[in-house]
Amino acid sequence: MIVALSRLVVALAARSLGARRSGWAAAMEAELDAAIEDGRPLGFALGCLFTAWLTLAAEHEGRAILAAHALAVGVILPAAAMSLLSAWYGFPYLGVGRAGLRGLVAGTSEQFPLLNAGTWCAAPPLTLLVLGLAAGQIALAWFLLERDWTRAHAVGRFNAAALTSLAGVSALLGLDVRPMLLPLAALVTETLAVMALAHAFGDAGEDVRAAVTDG
Repeated sequence: MIVALSRLVVALAARSLGARRSGWAAAMEAELDAAIEDGRPLGFALGCLFTAWLTLAAEHEGRAILAAHALAVGVILPAAAMSLLSAWYGFPYLGVGRAGLRGLVAGTSEQFPLLNAGTWCAAPPLTLLVLGLAAGQIALAWFLLERDWTRAHAVGRFNAAALTSLAGVSALLGLDVRPMLLPLAALVTETLAVMALAHAFGDAGEDVRAAVTDG
């Protein structure tokens, strides 16, 4: 388990360094085997990650890379996890009983249907919308780290459409749409952050091209 985690951390460090430092990344991966034999793989891997991030923080493009990873890991993927958890517990068509959210997460809450017999057929499409939103969040994180801005913006539009459809259908069915305010705020934050990062990476690319030309 420790070895697998160490390889994952080194892979993250190598991925953060980008193509321009592929030699350094390859050296880290090669030295990891020696660290595994010495019985200190995790410490070595964390040192590689810390050093790589310190190096990136000194550059304009590096800071943009760190911001992209922070957005993906700190905002987008947790939002995707919440969407998956919500779909598992029947959001938005199952209500939470007196145990509240804590009981719902613990599996002890009373759940009761918020749809009547005539509208219960809408439950599967609502679940698919929530799952689609979760898949869109994961895809957004992937394209963000790949710096594929065309696909990232396309997935962002899909996520906005899925959340709008979910809120609209829920409102038509008489369900409470207030719990969707938090996903809406997260979506707005993600969209603005992706736009800012796309602009930042564009500026960084121009700086690199200018440095190559001057050299």
